[in-house]
Amino acid sequence: MTWIFLTPTVVLFLLLTVYPLFYAAYTSFFRVDYILDQSTFVGIQNYQRIIRDMNFWNAVKNTLIFVVSAVLFELVLGTAFAIFFNKEMKYRKLFRTIVLIPMLLPPITVALTWKMMYAYDQGVLNYLLEVIGLGRIEWLSSTTWALTAIIITDIWQWTPFVFLMVLASLQAIPESLYQSARVSGATSWQCFRYITLPLLKPTLTLALLLRTIDTFRVFDKMYVLTGGGPGNATETITFYIYRYGFRYFHTGYAAAGSIIMVIMVCGVSFLYIRRAFRTANAK
Repeated sequence: MTWIFLTPTVVLFLLLTVYPLFYAAYTSFFRVDYILDQSTFVGIQNYQRIIRDMNFWNAVKNTLIFVVSAVLFELVLGTAFAIFFNKEMKYRKLFRTIVLIPMLLPPITVALTWKMMYAYDQGVLNYLLEVIGLGRIEWLSSTTWALTAIIITDIWQWTPFVFLMVLASLQAIPESLYQSARVSGATSWQCFRYITLPLLKPTLTLALLLRTIDTFRVFDKMYVLTGGGPGNATETITFYIYRYGFRYFHTGYAAAGSIIMVIMVCGVSFLYIRRAFRTANAK
């Protein structure tokens, strides 16, 4: 009878995940005309068209740049903060709480706040640049800086997520390991390299997987900060799908893009998971 308790979760999973996925896959083989209220089966034409579209590949490039840059910095900074705040210090709990605040804020609120900070004339960032003798930067209207500005915003918000995961893992490492290493004459760097880092690998792999999946589907920051512009300099796969699905109402075409994105995310996730299992089996 225990399966009865799982029924609500299973039903929600089927309705909110499995059904939309299969419906999107089904829709991707049709051209939908909302004016005539009819759908025409076109087979794989939507997929062929999207693969030939250079704007789609530009969106893939922007997505990969965003994912690699944001996740890399979040892992490095989150790990560094966790190691630093894992030490005994005054007001340590207060500092930890402050570090976690960005993660607790709604993404739209974060994006709007940073949009004001990025403002060319009244933004605090350009003010600080002028104070130290540097010129102003067109953060959101420059093809050079727009994507970088969104990456910085994402790093600010989600580095605390990695920090929290790594900090929990650090606190689970027995202190006796470090004591034994120090008695043997190990330096702080050797303790980190041969004790801390190997024991953190499973956590870092999980954080890498979760953040990669999350950044792959980023939309809100692009929508609020740049709207995919200037031009298509910050258009990611999700924004590309949104543009064709909800602005041009090419539902079948947008559904094909969604399925391609799901395949990409599943491929990346499979590589991470396979590597994690190989590492675990090797031990």
